[in-house]
Amino acid sequence: MVQYAVYITRRIRNGFRRDMERIAIVNEWDEDQPVPREVLLSAVREVDALLCLGDDVIDAEVIRAGRRLRVISTATAGYDHIDLEEAKARHITVCHAPGAADTAVADLTLALMLACARSLVDANRFVHERQWRYWTPYLFEGVELQNSTLGILGLGRIGLQVAHRALGFGMRVLYYGNRRNEDAEQSLGLQFGGIDNVLREADFVSIHLPLLPETRGLIDERRLRLMKPSAFLINMARGAVVDHDALVRALRMGWITGAALDVYPREPLPADDPLLELPNVIMTPHIGSNTHRAMARMVRMAADQIIQVLNGEHPRHAVVSFVEKRAA
Repeated sequence: MVQYAVYITRRIRNGFRRDMERIAIVNEWDEDQPVPREVLLSAVREVDALLCLGDDVIDAEVIRAGRRLRVISTATAGYDHIDLEEAKARHITVCHAPGAADTAVADLTLALMLACARSLVDANRFVHERQWRYWTPYLFEGVELQNSTLGILGLGRIGLQVAHRALGFGMRVLYYGNRRNEDAEQSLGLQFGGIDNVLREADFVSIHLPLLPETRGLIDERRLRLMKPSAFLINMARGAVVDHDALVRALRMGWITGAALDVYPREPLPADDPLLELPNVIMTPHIGSNTHRAMARMVRMAADQIIQVLNGEHPRHAVVSFVEKRAA
């Protein structure tokens, strides 16, 4: 019997919607662009569940507008776009989808690393712009990953997958994190170090840290200056982990050779952002999780947890939980 109402903030595959429609009336914002603020505030008023994505701002105003809300489920691993304190105050369960996009993000990390090492973006543009006149052994001369050193900041699920891939390329892997992974050190030969030492030694630095008060602006001017002038910085975590202005200076002044970014302090990137004028940075539009399989896993997890909460079951990946068992 249909008893509940669910709102989805973006168009999703029908299979997942049909699962929810067994117990709820389901409506969605049927466009690929984010749902407008006024539409979201109106839609959330009479629903029991909200399925959202990472670029939806689920702040106190939205949560207060959801007078019947019982669960907010985000089809992302991160949940910093949701006001958890307001959710707690209103006894609303909040769920997320950790692990669903790990493989996709790790793959893109290596792709960006290779793109930096071999100037793939510039080389592609060079050919497309019909500048290629003859072959020369020094054209877009790059560096090899084999015997280079990768420094991973944050050896969680994604960082560990990146380490596995890097080892396959014959790289030496250093890592920094809030705790050591001695199993990975023994089985894979990873080396733990302080963040400053990792930055000094690495030819490539790959960031996979969560955005927390202590990691905001962690890679600042002092730490960028510690890196080798020949090094590359790859950020697949959160834009605000890196001091944006300091990164612009580092790229302009040659403190590092280049960077590859999939995340930014503001998304979409403003049209006047100075990074857009720099030739030594590769930028992708936050597509780390955008594979068919990863998106299916994330939406499946988000939808399943809504169904679980509405059925009075405890969701597997609750950040905040107020599930009460329904009377038989």
